[in-house]
Amino acid sequence: MFQTHQNELTFLDKMGFITNPLNKSVDNISEAWEFANQIEKQKSNLNYPIDGMVIKLNNNILHQNLGTIGKTPRGWCAVKFMPQEVVTKILRIVWQVGRTGKITPVAELEPIELQGTIVKRATLHNYKEMQEKNLEFSDLVVIRKAGDIIPEVVKVIKNS
Repeated sequence: MFQTHQNELTFLDKMGFITNPLNKSVDNISEAWEFANQIEKQKSNLNYPIDGMVIKLNNNILHQNLGTIGKTPRGWCAVKFMPQEVVTKILRIVWQVGRTGKITPVAELEPIELQGTIVKRATLHNYKEMQEKNLEFSDLVVIRKAGDIIPEVVKVIKNS
């Protein structure tokens, strides 16, 4: 067993496995947050999409002693980055039947680029949420990708 996670990564790299060069060993939580902020600023320049990072305890013995709850190691912490949000216009609302037979409202939008894709539709989740947001045609809306995948309407900016 390796004493540190950093030693594991170095070993894997020497064995020819691809490891992410954007890893760093830090001494305290402040440095970890500072590094997470740096990575968040760089994420749009990476060759692959990321929506966060994982902070891991470097000391493998301490990590093992802390144990796991369910499938989650106590020595790890996921940090999610703020999703990109853009403003676009609702063209119309349609109803879609999902694979389970559930009927869901979907906003058809003025096409806009969001995280490298052109978004034309966004989920409104359910009828109640659609009513609570008081959506009307031609309203401007803020959208983002939930989990960096599924476009969703976050909030409504009333058309003035």
